[in-house]
Amino acid sequence: MNEISSDADAAAAHEFLAELRTRITTQTLPYQYGVEARALESLWEMFGHARSAMKNHPGCGAFAHRVTTMLNHEVRPVTSKWHRAHESGVLATRDGADGFRPELAVLQKRLRDYARQFELMAYGETINDEQMPAVLSKAELRAWFAPLAYGIPAGGEFSAADNAFAAMNVAEKAAVAVRRHHWHVEGGEEHNAVGLALSGGGIRSATFCLGVVQALAARGLLHQVDYLSTVSGGGYTGSFLTTRLGNGAAEADLAGPHGPDPEPVRYLRQHAQFLTAYSMKDRWAKVTATVAGMLLNWTSPLLLLVAAALGAHQISQLIGAKSFNQVMVHLAQGCSALTLLSLGLYAVLIRCSRQTAAHAGQFLGGATALLIAVLLAWAIAAGYEIFQTLVGELQAHTVRVGALASLLSVVSIAGPAILRFVPWLKKPAVHAIALKLVIALAAIVVPVLGLVVFYLLRMAIDAYCAWPFVVVGGLLAVFALFVIDINHTSMHRLYRDGLGQTFVQNSATESSPVALHSLDPHGRAPYHLINAALNIPSSASPALRDRRCDFFLFSKHWSGAPSCGYFKTDAWMMGGQPPDLASAMAISGAAVAPHMGLGSMPTLTALLTFLNIRLSYWIGHPDSARLGGAKHPGFICLLREMMGVNMSEDQPWLNLSDGGHIENMAIYELLRRRCKFIVCVDGESDPEFRFQGLMTLVRHAQIDFGIRIEPGLDELRPVEGNGLSRAHAHLCRIEYPEVAKRGNLPERDAGMGFLLYIKLSVTGNESELIKRYRIMHPEFPHQITLDQFFDQEQFEAYRQLGVHALESMFADALMNGSPLPASIPEWFGRLAGNLLEPRPGFVAAVAGAVGARS
Repeated sequence: MNEISSDADAAAAHEFLAELRTRITTQTLPYQYGVEARALESLWEMFGHARSAMKNHPGCGAFAHRVTTMLNHEVRPVTSKWHRAHESGVLATRDGADGFRPELAVLQKRLRDYARQFELMAYGETINDEQMPAVLSKAELRAWFAPLAYGIPAGGEFSAADNAFAAMNVAEKAAVAVRRHHWHVEGGEEHNAVGLALSGGGIRSATFCLGVVQALAARGLLHQVDYLSTVSGGGYTGSFLTTRLGNGAAEADLAGPHGPDPEPVRYLRQHAQFLTAYSMKDRWAKVTATVAGMLLNWTSPLLLLVAAALGAHQISQLIGAKSFNQVMVHLAQGCSALTLLSLGLYAVLIRCSRQTAAHAGQFLGGATALLIAVLLAWAIAAGYEIFQTLVGELQAHTVRVGALASLLSVVSIAGPAILRFVPWLKKPAVHAIALKLVIALAAIVVPVLGLVVFYLLRMAIDAYCAWPFVVVGGLLAVFALFVIDINHTSMHRLYRDGLGQTFVQNSATESSPVALHSLDPHGRAPYHLINAALNIPSSASPALRDRRCDFFLFSKHWSGAPSCGYFKTDAWMMGGQPPDLASAMAISGAAVAPHMGLGSMPTLTALLTFLNIRLSYWIGHPDSARLGGAKHPGFICLLREMMGVNMSEDQPWLNLSDGGHIENMAIYELLRRRCKFIVCVDGESDPEFRFQGLMTLVRHAQIDFGIRIEPGLDELRPVEGNGLSRAHAHLCRIEYPEVAKRGNLPERDAGMGFLLYIKLSVTGNESELIKRYRIMHPEFPHQITLDQFFDQEQFEAYRQLGVHALESMFADALMNGSPLPASIPEWFGRLAGNLLEPRPGFVAAVAGAVGARS
């Protein structure tokens, strides 16, 4: 300093220092607790404090010169730059705040230098102020990041799966070790598994996940992922990664987040409209294939109608038309008396033991059901006489009535299949309304049509000889039991072929399936876990009764579920062949089906089956004795699917559907394997930000594994008024419990893992392309999953949002101004130090548990 200090300078410097030294201007702003907007306001306030000090102490020329130099050269460039951002609310978002924090840190360093100059002016010496301690101590961070052994431990409802779990651990760890060795990933082979979970959500989730994956690859971190767990739409991108990396693609071949597209990404973009029929010929082929499959499926209900008509005819022949009403009256009277008697008996026995009361209730229920069946049969018989009379009166208008009925039937029954391929119905809003109307119409038409067909068959049998219909029934039985494969007549095949050509094949000319057991022959890709739901609404297991489904897994070496068992993947049969990647991906994404696990609608099960709205798949159990020589699912499986009966884990044929029907985040299997670091990309449609997928996962993890995950999601929820979130992602802890040894499975210590949850959200500082698309489509980024026909602009908007969301987690403020991390553990370490709060008692608890076992 060249200025000559005076007493006035000392007094002014003292007064100003009282503010400067006690504010965020010179103190660290903790990421976990600090409010950036308030920090900027505190900088503004320094101007007022400087003016006050100068006015209160006339003659403080040296102080005035020094403080105005500081304010105008150091503080004003920052405050003026961020003033507008503050007014527009940018600092209320994490992305905006992350841009402000590095500049604040540089300014704080300069202001600390000025504080020392003012200290010399005021006191004749410098005083080094202590900085605020870090929110997290080094000891706590070390405890959190202690090595965590991975692999499936003992525990759970189905201990019979333990032997399979032991073999699965061996196979999976060997695969992980090969990949780590190939990519020179450092770290112990038995610890700290890294998992990447790609959620469900159709093509919307697939494109959002693609952007995240590209940004991860651009930073050289994708090759460090040990497990890739996918469900539904996330499986599209996951299968793309598995096949490309497994076939020798380099990490850079999947990067290019800001363009130009690498060749694999270019191919994916050009074929993303996998459901679109590009010509009238292709469209007509898809429609006819779908409707033909539905017609072939109808051989099963038609067989039942023929049998019922033959039975009714035979009964009328034995009893006689006049005697039939008398017989039905007597049956109804007898059943009514039995029901009343059972009701009285129930009233007496409910006061007895619980077992006796239960038996009485069952007897009452059976008697009531018998009465309803008799009354229903009587009503159908009475309706037959009315139908005969009506047909006689309408004979003169048979052609017109038949044409109108046929048109109504085609629209209501074939409508859902046709709607998928009509160009002007590709708009999601129009498509959704049309589909609801057609299904509502079908709910009325189908039962009426079934009754009309029964009556027409009965009339034909009464008018002619019954033997031709016996022959027809026999042919239908042979066809339904031995010819029809209901997996091939469903929509699964078209869906699988479209997905396979886009996400599995390397070119449009490839067609051969990629067997799961032959995936990634050189060990370069993460170990892929493909999640599906095993629909077992008839299960006797109390653990599964409420869920109506179980977690079914496809992977390279082992596939299955805890309830039905795990077997070598090539032991499962799908159409006479081992499972292939495209089929597993399509099953994992079979969003619409008669049975949908937690989302099942029992009232629509029969209708959806009849209309062939079935993306689900029947897979044969590896135990050949159960199958009894059957090569494919047929008549019996279709009836089980339609009625929802006898669908349990011990059946020879098992029904699989979208993994999102039980858990849509694809995290569950990563928790089962006790992964240390998990990145979850949530691309599901959640316009109200209820976080249903994540909360379902949290509940399952707590109930099934005793694993605690307690996310704080307030920053992800949109601010009321502008619909913008503060952040794209949230980091939370995973608390793994101690697990005792059982069988061949070792014990596991309690430990800490980390979940980085990336949400489909908008913060307001995205690219102009994203902003423009959101203006044109206000529902973005949560457009309904029914929209599977993404154009190029829509595809790019979601992809860029994924890139932006991932890159926000590498902001300078989060990385402490250091070079980008070289590994995922290092990345998570920096994120944890800035985003997490202390966990009281965890360090002592872990140390005590380890010490007790030692």
